[in-house]
Amino acid sequence: PVGNKNLYPEGSDYIVMIVGGPNARKDYHYNETEELFYQLEGNITVKIQEDGKAKEMTLGPGDMYLHPPRVPHSPIREAGSIGLVIERVREPQHTDGLLWFCDVCNHKLHEVYFPLSNIEKDFLPRFREFYGSEELRTCNNCGHVMETDERFTD
Repeated sequence: PVGNKNLYPEGSDYIVMIVGGPNARKDYHYNETEELFYQLEGNITVKIQEDGKAKEMTLGPGDMYLHPPRVPHSPIREAGSIGLVIERVREPQHTDGLLWFCDVCNHKLHEVYFPLSNIEKDFLPRFREFYGSEELRTCNNCGHVMETDERFTD
């Protein structure tokens, strides 16, 4: 769902992924460890949630960014873009999270935390849960309803 392929699934220390665009992610990923982004082709906009505000940065070819742990981030890749992302294999005590924020007022809509065992598959059920529920997509601050993503609804 996020255009990623784990290049070394047998790795025991690192998850090394090639990630292609486009994607139109609206979720923010929470990881308890750092993530290294190295942009190979095209551009990526990395949105982050910091101090209750959405901020963003753009990375172009050759740019590298070490994302800090426990900071929700949303990597938005343009068409034709390719990037390398390196993450730590999760320790048993670590959880990953997916969070959604209102497009209008940035109020948190929903968050879910889970143990990550397969980075290519474990996000999908959480995406389906969120996009399949109008209640979860409705902001209780301003009333805006986030659009569904047809890739994740039946």
